[in-house]
Amino acid sequence: MASKQDMFTPLLNAFPDLSKRVAQPSRDPDEGEVLAALLGEVRRYGRTQVDSEAIDKRGALGKEMLAQVAEQGWFGLTIPEKLGGAGLSVKAATRVVAELSSYNGSLATCVGLHSGLGLYCLIHLARPELQERYLPHVASGERIAAFAATEPNAGSDIAGVRSTLKEVDGKLLLNGTKCYVTNGGLCGVLTVLAASPGLGGARSGHTMVLVDPAWPGVQRGAEEHKLGLKGSSTITIDFDNVEIPRDHVLGEVSKGLEHAHAALTWGRTFMAAGCLGSAQAALAAARAHTAERVQFGRTLDRFPLVREQLAQCTADVYTVESVIRLTSDIYDAGLGDIALDSTVAKIIASEGSWNVIDRGVQLMGGMGYIEDAGMARRLRDTRVTRIFEGANDVLRLHLASATLSWPSATLLSLPKAAPVVGDELREAAEAFDRLLAKLGEALARIRKTHGFKLFERQSLQSAMADVMIPTYAMLAVLLRASGSVPPGATPQTSRELAIALYATERLEHQAEAAFTVMNRVDASPGLDKIEAVLAEP
Repeated sequence: MASKQDMFTPLLNAFPDLSKRVAQPSRDPDEGEVLAALLGEVRRYGRTQVDSEAIDKRGALGKEMLAQVAEQGWFGLTIPEKLGGAGLSVKAATRVVAELSSYNGSLATCVGLHSGLGLYCLIHLARPELQERYLPHVASGERIAAFAATEPNAGSDIAGVRSTLKEVDGKLLLNGTKCYVTNGGLCGVLTVLAASPGLGGARSGHTMVLVDPAWPGVQRGAEEHKLGLKGSSTITIDFDNVEIPRDHVLGEVSKGLEHAHAALTWGRTFMAAGCLGSAQAALAAARAHTAERVQFGRTLDRFPLVREQLAQCTADVYTVESVIRLTSDIYDAGLGDIALDSTVAKIIASEGSWNVIDRGVQLMGGMGYIEDAGMARRLRDTRVTRIFEGANDVLRLHLASATLSWPSATLLSLPKAAPVVGDELREAAEAFDRLLAKLGEALARIRKTHGFKLFERQSLQSAMADVMIPTYAMLAVLLRASGSVPPGATPQTSRELAIALYATERLEHQAEAAFTVMNRVDASPGLDKIEAVLAEP
């Protein structure tokens, strides 16, 4: 999708073909066979070799586990076959990451960050000679990948990085500090974003480079002590006059911010998949516990309130998976840029998984709070996903501000889903159409009223995003169900249809509630009240 195209029209125009894609678990039948085998290997390994308590106690995955993962070939998921990898589509690779996450968040973070954010620039932007030099060793697990952009004074404001890449006496020298580098203590290849004023004749700009952490001048710090993901590596890395070979520049000089945003777009899809796997495991654990735990003469899962909560979690997991599938399919099929789609995927997956896991703790009662049950670890591991690879608060602002470039005429005449779905989904599609038309009118009105002053109204932007997210997710669910639910099915004959209808109903309610907030914030920002509350005592 082009930047000046709304994020709904292309999907609705491609609805019939796209629904068939989203309904399938992989890119094609051949990849489906490979994926099924890979998932089987992950399950066998997870059941027999992954000891999450031991991983947390030692604060690391450990050399033995990393060697086993390398032997399985899981560090080569996204690397082309000709360079030693599996050559999987994003859709298939994210499914593997989700499966790993169902067993351990630290393991999934290591593999997912490596496969997504860590390798994007090397796979997509590096010269062929550089790819041939590094990627076979990366695919084999000899070199693990990492990505370094965040600095002590530059987090969400990625353009504020102070690390520099400068030409001195004919040499490119990298200086600066990067913090919170996931896989930093393990990596053998490191993508670094640095400010590059004057480089290539540009007065300003940023450039991406590939760094071997074994080079002189690269200094790794100690492992951070974190709330969760205790087995993943997170460190600070210093660069002191590190000489960068010119062929290690990734992409174009001074285009580093664009490249970084592309890498983050790709990486967020993998991170969302990790959230999905954690939520799936939490739901399975909650269902197993409530089916066994007896209170007041019957198992917990026979109580209406418990059943409602389990159904809500089931619908939410289905929604998250549908959004990830859609985002992956858009990318794999080359249907357009997924910057906004992956933003929605990241937000809805990180927040949805937290809600499902938190509900799992509640449903398991005291047992859920005990470490041995594993739910507490999932809760800790998932918390950071709302922060890294773009804090959700900031991503909401990006999502809302993107609407400023959407054509007003398009917003007032958005396509409809109801005419292209079967009778079994017609009512849900009509509800979506009403919601989307209402959203289009609201976005057009807000843009006309505020224009670029919208950037000053962050509460309104956040509320706009809170309407857009469930609306987009509703479309993802409709696309998936339309391609997989048999014609003429009913909720009584098709469990997937029942889940999809319940999911769309929940998403509609979320969007309508967000509309109420958006209209209230638009009418009265309430800044005077906020300033009064925050006044010095």
